[in-house]
Amino acid sequence: MRILHVSPSFYPAWAYGGIPRCAYELCRALVRQGDSVTVWTTDALDAARRLAEPTAVVDGIDIRRFPNVSNRLAYHLQLYLPRGLARHARAHVGDFDVVHLHSHRHVLEAVVARSARRRGVPYVCTANGTAPPIERYVAIKHAVDLFGARDLLRRAAGCVAVSQAEVAHYRAAGVPDERITVIPNGIRPEDYEDLPPPGEFRHRYRIGAQARLVVFVGKITPRKGLDVLVRALARLAGNVELAVVGNFMMPEEPIRKLTRELGLEARVRFTGLLAGREKLGAYVDADVVAYPSVDEIFGLVPIEALMCGTPVVVCDDSGCGEIVAAAEGGLLVPYGDSERLAEAVRTLLAEGDLRERCVTRGRRYVAEHLGWSRIAVQTRTLYGRLLRSAPGGGVRDDGKPNAVGGQRCTGAAGSA
Repeated sequence: MRILHVSPSFYPAWAYGGIPRCAYELCRALVRQGDSVTVWTTDALDAARRLAEPTAVVDGIDIRRFPNVSNRLAYHLQLYLPRGLARHARAHVGDFDVVHLHSHRHVLEAVVARSARRRGVPYVCTANGTAPPIERYVAIKHAVDLFGARDLLRRAAGCVAVSQAEVAHYRAAGVPDERITVIPNGIRPEDYEDLPPPGEFRHRYRIGAQARLVVFVGKITPRKGLDVLVRALARLAGNVELAVVGNFMMPEEPIRKLTRELGLEARVRFTGLLAGREKLGAYVDADVVAYPSVDEIFGLVPIEALMCGTPVVVCDDSGCGEIVAAAEGGLLVPYGDSERLAEAVRTLLAEGDLRERCVTRGRRYVAEHLGWSRIAVQTRTLYGRLLRSAPGGGVRDDGKPNAVGGQRCTGAAGSA
């Protein structure tokens, strides 16, 4: 198949969180299964830098990067304004059998979906938690919905929910069940076969071998619950320290001020964004990984932690808790409850047998269900079904449906 993936940020723009990482890994796995994969994205890299090369080939993926009008708007407001994309889409979207859009409410999605509908090319949407208007800029997101963002989801040939919890997001947007398929995100198990030796991360950040270490990993936004975790740390014994591994996508001062007010400056390390083996080293040296986010529709961080041999504490509100519960890889707590979060961390720190059971069961589940090769097979099955049912499926610009049919909303994450 000739597959076009569209993502506002892509390899190696890891500062933008899990969506570019998941899009890259899926593309890489599809190439390995023999498909021709092209990615249209922007030159966004992080808050200060752009990617210089307009084209690249990475792991067999043909990447075309369109320059953003403003790198600052792209990073701080998630407002991507790619120059030249509309013209290129009109000319070339018909070169592909299927289009796969990642994330929701961005200009690339709107431009390419419109061109795909005009050319009769079916498109698939993976919102990855961005379908509901939550967290930042909620009023703007509601306004964008009024101007047609929800119609874009409704007109898709198929929508991928990365957990059963995300099915409700698509339903609320008006997507019928027969066009929703649950396919989780994944990992590469082979990345966890040669882990960094214990102690490297602690040595680099001057964390003593006797300290009990809690680690948070991820881009730092309000819904990630870092403030709740800092308050939980204040309830734990003085030999428990916290490493915050991630980049701020919100003002830093409120978190740093809270740390000072609670007298925790000596017990909290802010490392900034880490990638590759440096990030794996943080997982390896952690005694517990805490990821107290709300509305976390999947959550790669707990899965990565388990593969590095570390149990997790997550919130029970949505897909992240759903996956961790299925994997039996850690403890679940209500969002925003620092006392319950502290209690869960304390339990895992105190009970070595429980930590070992969580890791053993969690790693087994991840290896069996969440490898990217398996996810790619499920995604290709969806593409093939859409193409067989209706080359040019979905809903046309006149609002009438093409003959996309057959697949039903699945009942469990991991099914296709």
